[in-house]
Amino acid sequence: MFAVIGLGQAGSNIAEEAHKQGYLSGAINYSQKDLDSVTVRHKLRLLGSEGVGKKRNEAIQLFQDQWEDALNFIKDNFANAKVIVFTFSLAGGSGSGIGPILLEVTINTLPDTTFIAMPIIPETSESYSAQVNTLKAFEELSQLNVAVFPIDNQQTRNNYPNIGKNLLLDMTNKSAVSMLNTIYSYTEKHSKNGNFDKEDLITILNNPGIALISETNITNLNQGLTLSSESVAEKVRTSWSQSIFAPIESDRISKAALIFDGQESLLEYVRHDLIFKQMPYELFEGNYHEHNGKIISIITGLPWSLKRLHDIEKSISICKEQVEPIHNSRFQANVSTLVPQQKSTERKSVLDILSKYKH
Repeated sequence: MFAVIGLGQAGSNIAEEAHKQGYLSGAINYSQKDLDSVTVRHKLRLLGSEGVGKKRNEAIQLFQDQWEDALNFIKDNFANAKVIVFTFSLAGGSGSGIGPILLEVTINTLPDTTFIAMPIIPETSESYSAQVNTLKAFEELSQLNVAVFPIDNQQTRNNYPNIGKNLLLDMTNKSAVSMLNTIYSYTEKHSKNGNFDKEDLITILNNPGIALISETNITNLNQGLTLSSESVAEKVRTSWSQSIFAPIESDRISKAALIFDGQESLLEYVRHDLIFKQMPYELFEGNYHEHNGKIISIITGLPWSLKRLHDIEKSISICKEQVEPIHNSRFQANVSTLVPQQKSTERKSVLDILSKYKH
């Protein structure tokens, strides 16, 4: 069902992790060395440079004449996938440069396939250019009708402040694929108390806006802590803020799924009206009894993560006196009131799409 395509080195590392878990995977990069370093089923080398450094404008310019190669690569190798995940770093050049363009081209060309984006937000301590690339790419992503699951390296850093960077990235990559694997696994299970099926998952993923997946175990509430509907609701909401994805900043949730997997006696404590301060427009459920008591949340259609982007702007401001001031990288002001829209069925000219990204 899922296929994972990594753009640039960071995205390709996640695609490799997906390959290890048995998922159809691919990598697209300008650097042959980077492609050689990962094990995925399909690879595409873009021409014109042996890597673009952190120069996303260069990646965009080179891609203008190679979009057909990338599109055909996807059509030839991933045509049977129901959901294609594009994952890429927002900090680098290759992934952040071609990610939004290729997403828009493929969404426009393959309307029957569900696409989601898993861009990777750098830690706030990373370089000035990494932060600027992030804002520019995020602004472009905000214009697309696609669910965006922003993997946030700062979240992992907050949870594990003393680990090295390589270990942090490895943990994040594994966690991202584990989350995908978890939600897909439940569409393969059967339960007399309510199934979460593939169509439910597709419906949730076809919902534009910011999104997240989280998991929490509520069994420890039955082992010395107070077990109540309120404590279960708080545990679930805490899992949203502590996941590997950027924390949510709004109670306006349009679509969500809650998958309960535990002892039937615990199910009475799962109160949707307490978990969601405002009930979602659509809520899907799955109730299973293979584990002691875990709850998986999938939330889509959230407003854009402006606070997280403001944190990035603060990181940029620290460097402003030492480097050339940035231009046109501030997130669009009207995004603060963005309400996720229904997916558009209007087909666009690919040349019109490409022209938007020219600088």
